[in-house]
Amino acid sequence: MVVTELVRRVEATLAQSQGRFPVHADPVTGEWTWSEDGDWCGGFWGGLLSLAAVATGDPRFALAAGEVAGRLAARTDAPTLLRGLLFWYGAALPAVLAGDEEPGAPTALAAAQSLSIGFDPLAGLLPPQEEDVAKYGWPRPGACVDGLPGTVPLLAFASERTGARELLVMAESHARACRAICVREDGSVAQTSIGAVNGSSPGSTWARAQAWAMLGLAQAAHLSPEFTEPAAEVADWYTAHVPSDLVCYWDFDDPGIPDAPRDTSATAIAAAALAKLAPLAKDGYREQAADTLAALARDHLNEHGGLVDGCYNRRKGLAVGHELIWGDYFLLEAALVLDGAIDTSRL
Repeated sequence: MVVTELVRRVEATLAQSQGRFPVHADPVTGEWTWSEDGDWCGGFWGGLLSLAAVATGDPRFALAAGEVAGRLAARTDAPTLLRGLLFWYGAALPAVLAGDEEPGAPTALAAAQSLSIGFDPLAGLLPPQEEDVAKYGWPRPGACVDGLPGTVPLLAFASERTGARELLVMAESHARACRAICVREDGSVAQTSIGAVNGSSPGSTWARAQAWAMLGLAQAAHLSPEFTEPAAEVADWYTAHVPSDLVCYWDFDDPGIPDAPRDTSATAIAAAALAKLAPLAKDGYREQAADTLAALARDHLNEHGGLVDGCYNRRKGLAVGHELIWGDYFLLEAALVLDGAIDTSRL
């Protein structure tokens, strides 16, 4: 059911897109708010199209994913750490899933090379860039866990395709440093080196930061067993603190709980991360991912087929109970992995 509904949503969105990138949609009408250049999250639209191609075998979706990768090329040199998310999901992943044609590979390789120029050898990581400081208030120098997932596999993809081992070393160093700076002793995650910029307070655990760390460290664990225990550490904190209905609040420390908004997008990221970690760690992660997926499908899909009740930015009051493009992406990814349609190590 989840796969069918989300593919239906992707098909309807594609018919409306006209070269634009969907960002968030009204939960009742399903009407999208669009980005012209992809902003930070446009890659998830290309990723969704690629997953829809896998789910259906319909080449229209793969072709559209390749076109998305081409449009994202204008942001290859954008001064943002979020190019990891943008170009892994929007360019490298379509290449990985498309097989021989690899429509997004040149764009992904160019983005990885450009991103790598900002590596700080003293800190051992890629710090936030100028756009991140101006738009999001992230610290520079410093670290932000939002820039962990996507970045790690993008650099590894570029290393494999070009033979530049230094990019793989950079990917692992970035994961190592982000873990050291952003993961607290108990396994909870601080969004940045100065705390939770998007959270209810600087010392809180913003749900999407926890989920990004789970995902990024699980991606790193598929590169090196060094990261399996750290990935399990943040996953275990999440599963121990998520509400009994398995859908997290937007911030684990919001004083308004239980009346605070949920964030199904963070929950979907966590489900995908648990599914990714499952083959490398204890058996329970797969069951936890499946139970989370079932909870989202049961209570949070709307009549248009999208995942609603996502919280984009609570502090700014932006799309607090909406469908979010990355929520749809990770819900479909988790569903396809759990169905055995895609090997999670490729994601």
